[in-house]
Amino acid sequence: MEITKQRRFRGAFSRCLAVLNVLLVCACSSNTNPAGRPATQPTATTVPDASEKPTRAELRIVSLSPAISRTLVDFNLQDRIVGRTPHCASLDPAIPVVGDLLTIDFEALLRLRPTHVLVQPPATGINSHLVELAAEHRWTVLQWRLDGVNDVRAMVKDLGSTLLRPQTDDAEKIAVRSNAILLDIEESLSPGEQHIFSGSVLMATSVAPILAAGRGTYLDDILKSFGGVNAVTSEGWVELTMEDVTRLDPKAIVLFKPQASAESSFWDYAGPLMELSVEAMMLRRLALIKNQESLVPSSAVVSVAEELRHLMQSFQETPIE
Repeated sequence: MEITKQRRFRGAFSRCLAVLNVLLVCACSSNTNPAGRPATQPTATTVPDASEKPTRAELRIVSLSPAISRTLVDFNLQDRIVGRTPHCASLDPAIPVVGDLLTIDFEALLRLRPTHVLVQPPATGINSHLVELAAEHRWTVLQWRLDGVNDVRAMVKDLGSTLLRPQTDDAEKIAVRSNAILLDIEESLSPGEQHIFSGSVLMATSVAPILAAGRGTYLDDILKSFGGVNAVTSEGWVELTMEDVTRLDPKAIVLFKPQASAESSFWDYAGPLMELSVEAMMLRRLALIKNQESLVPSSAVVSVAEELRHLMQSFQETPIE
């Protein structure tokens, strides 16, 4: 294996979404769902028949995932959200906080009387007490594993039909919106007509330690969708040493810092990377992505993919002489 010291953060990619403000990169698993497996997995005891599903006006959604919250905003359903996590930056801060996926305030949840609770489950599964309360109070609990781009596509495709009563005007509007978002995602993931940089790219979220996106991660999916090459071939989120990066010799380095200020540059976050003698550093193929949603696998993949693609088009192929 090209990487001698690594820890695979299979359980960590979910916690990043729950604690995005401190930039812990997380996920339930480092692997994306197989294409044929549905990403929507309603809790069987709480799913109503189609005739019992609410209208749009009756929806009362609690979202325990910043990624799901961001997607609900793209569906113009933010006004139906009555509870959120403290990390749902896309939502009105006046919406009550009910904790996050790992720590739920059940008293607050009961006061909100939700029709739906939407979660991004950790590797250990949904909180058992949440499932019990949902069955008792007839809440619909829906869960999505959001490890990669295919999972985002599946969530966008399924979201409206799992929430709303079918064959209503609101359901039809949601279906139209779903198709539009899916088309935007496909367009953002296409390579376009300009040349895409063919050298290997190291994509990292921190430098002390160096935490990089490997195969099967959300960022890896985006990069490869338009022909980019990931410098890290191991699965999941991988912790690297400086020696590891030297051996990988990436031809470009991209740092993802959602909380960076508009004035920040790559060098403000490079830290020990500045000591590296790799092609990316020598030819200054370096970039800082400040997109606040760059680590949230959601419908916001559109803006993240477009920004990364433009970077890949801007990097030059000049070899070292």
